[in-house]
Amino acid sequence: MKTMAIKITSADILGKERDKPAAKKVRLRGNKASRIPEILEASIEIFASEGYAGYSANRVAQAVGLRLSTLQHYFGTRDQLLHATIRESYSRYIERYSKLSRNKLRTPEARLDAMIDDFFDDVLVDAAQPKSSVAAFCLDIWTLAERDKGVSELVVEGNKQLCQIWIDLIAAINPNLSAEECTMRGTLIMAHVQGLIVFCRRSGPGVPERDALRRATKGVWRALSNAST
Repeated sequence: MKTMAIKITSADILGKERDKPAAKKVRLRGNKASRIPEILEASIEIFASEGYAGYSANRVAQAVGLRLSTLQHYFGTRDQLLHATIRESYSRYIERYSKLSRNKLRTPEARLDAMIDDFFDDVLVDAAQPKSSVAAFCLDIWTLAERDKGVSELVVEGNKQLCQIWIDLIAAINPNLSAEECTMRGTLIMAHVQGLIVFCRRSGPGVPERDALRRATKGVWRALSNAST
């Protein structure tokens, strides 16, 4: 593989950014059709706040106002509920980032910026909080995947689909790249995504100011996407 020529200027790092409000979560209650989404939403929140040790089907049932036996009608065991919860969490972000990356009303470069903004506003915005939803959920799931084969397989598949979104977007930004180059660069971005989650969650007050980190990330990812071979 040829060496990549990446040029990152101070303008890449210090460009102006625009903010957007974080989306609000909506809890559903009522008929049978709404039960499974509501159960999975509560399951995600409980796993994120309590971790695997504090996670149970009974806690989830209580959160949605169901008897445990009723919840078990939908998810027979704790592991079935947890696996469905992981699949749901990944599918939300796969769908979300797929829509952003394929928005034909924007240029490929603008789509990249939109995905970075969404990542910072939804994931990293809460990574420094004591009890954050997305960041905590990711870290607990990744830890569990080290010991649980079933969870590991779900994480591998979810990461594969998310990585492909970055690969396809890089191909759109830089159509002269080979498939191999796009795959390598998409993989590097995916690794940076996960690294930022861990770093921001575990580095305390030493983390750079969020908007500065956002600008730097845009500069690096733009350069990586546009660099010639």
